[in-house]
Amino acid sequence: MKRILMFCPSFFGYDKKMAEALRSQGCQVDLYDERVSNNVFAKICIRYNVKLFHPVLDRYIARIIAENADKQYDYVFIIKGEGITRKGLSRLRSAYPQARQILYLWDSLDNIADGVGKLSLYDKVLTFDPQDAKAYGLHFRPLFYHKGFSGKVEPAEFHYDIAFIGTAHSSRPRIVKSLTAQCEAAGRKFYSYLFTPHYLVYLYNKLLNREYRDVKWSDVRTQSLPAQTVREIYDTSRCVLDVEHGKQRGLTMRTIEMLGMGKKVITTNSLIAQYDFYNPKNFFILDRENPVLDVAFLDTSYEPLSTEIQEKYSLDFFLKEIFEFGVDA
Repeated sequence: MKRILMFCPSFFGYDKKMAEALRSQGCQVDLYDERVSNNVFAKICIRYNVKLFHPVLDRYIARIIAENADKQYDYVFIIKGEGITRKGLSRLRSAYPQARQILYLWDSLDNIADGVGKLSLYDKVLTFDPQDAKAYGLHFRPLFYHKGFSGKVEPAEFHYDIAFIGTAHSSRPRIVKSLTAQCEAAGRKFYSYLFTPHYLVYLYNKLLNREYRDVKWSDVRTQSLPAQTVREIYDTSRCVLDVEHGKQRGLTMRTIEMLGMGKKVITTNSLIAQYDFYNPKNFFILDRENPVLDVAFLDTSYEPLSTEIQEKYSLDFFLKEIFEFGVDA
C-alpha cells in the first residue's frame, strides 16, 4: 500500500476528488491545502511571492511535518506548488527522504511566481500546458474528468443552447456578454453564471482589467454552484462555452469534463485542434477578440469518442499515469 502526502489548492472540490480516487486505488492519502490560508491577503501574498510572507508558509509546512512525524511516505504529491517555498520543499525532502516528490501543474508557469525556479527541486514534473512541457522538458498530461461528469445524458428537452459557469476573470465577461447578445438576437437561450470569490477581487478587476468596464456587481456571484447543479445545467444545454485565461495555454478542466459528458464545446483555445480527441463537429473555435458565433453549430449532434480516448482523460487514468510515471523513471 502506497502512502501519499498530498498538497492541492482547495478548488471546487477537485482536491478531494483526487484524494478519494487515490484511496479507491488502495493508497493511504493525507490531504492538505497547498495554501496556508484562502483569505484574500494570503492569496495575494502567495500569488505575488511576497518574501515577508515566506516564514508563514514555511511554518505551515513545518506544522504538517510535525503532525505526520510518525509516518513515512512513498510520494509527496503537489499540485501547482505556488504556496510552497523552496525552503518548504527542502524540509519535505529532509523529512521524507525516500519519497518521490511529484509536481503537477494545472496552471501555466507564467502564472506561478518562481514556478520555473523550483522545477529542479522535484523528482518529476507534469504539466497541462503543452508549450511549458516543450519549453522546459516536462511531461505533458492534460487534466481529467471525474465520475460526476461521466456519461452522456439525453434530456427530454434542452433548456439552454449555450451555458457558461466559471470565474469572472480576464476576457470572460466581455465574451459572455457578446454571446448572450448574439443568442438573444438569434432567438436562442444563453445561461451564464460568473463567479468572483470576493468583492475586493471584483474591485481589483474593475480598476485594472479593461475587460471589466461594463461588468456590474449584480453581474457576478460570490457563491459557487454545487457540482450537481452544474451537472444538471450542462446536461440540459446543447453546448458549453469555455474561455481560458489569457495567460493559459493548456485546456481547462471544463473542456475535459465535457469529454466525459459527451457535450459539445465552444472554446477560445485554438490549441484544442492539436489534441487527439479534437473533432470540428464537437468543438467550435471562437475568436477571442472577435467572438462571432456560428449558430448552426448549436444544432448538430455530438460525435462520440472511441472508448480508448474517453478513458484516457478519466481521473483514474490521470492518476495512474502520474504515479506510474514517477515509479518507472
